[in-house]
Amino acid sequence: MTRAQLAMGYQACEVADLATAAVTMDDPVEAVEQAARVLAAAHQLLAAAERIADPSVPTDSLQLFAYQHPEEAAADISEWLRRCRGRGPEGADARAGG
Repeated sequence: MTRAQLAMGYQACEVADLATAAVTMDDPVEAVEQAARVLAAAHQLLAAAERIADPSVPTDSLQLFAYQHPEEAAADISEWLRRCRGRGPEGADARAGG
């Protein structure tokens, strides 16, 4: 996996975590604020994807971490995937029920 792919993976994890938090919010004001954070992270994900063809180093701190510490970023992404794969529909229902 290239550093650009790691940065993209790192950013995708961020989008997913922010979106997961957004769907559990009951307060409309908080939900809108969280949705704005999801959108901003999604824009960074797009920038990370575009960087695969452009070798420039990112300026976003999350993606920059993946460039500077690729082994740790890869381990973080692997851990995130393990956690997400452990979430079945039952777990999602339990979280939504709060």
